[in-house]
Amino acid sequence: MFENLLEMQERGVRDRALGRSLADNPMSKPDVLPITDLQEWYSMFDAWRFGWAIEDAMAGHIDLPRDGRVVHRDDRAARRA
Repeated sequence: MFENLLEMQERGVRDRALGRSLADNPMSKPDVLPITDLQEWYSMFDAWRFGWAIEDAMAGHIDLPRDGRVVHRDDRAARRA
């Protein structure tokens, strides 16, 4: 399973590099990927999101606070004012 998690992280990185959003997480579409083991599903969901967030941070698009909310750079500047 560890290899599967790494593959899912890499897929998240690639998807973000291609311009996909957090809503495009392939694990969020249970009709395409039926959920049989909730813990395994969540691990894969979270691995993709983590890979997506790494690429997003490296590209300088957004900041991801610890609570999971998405804060765009423009919003950050507005909150400081």
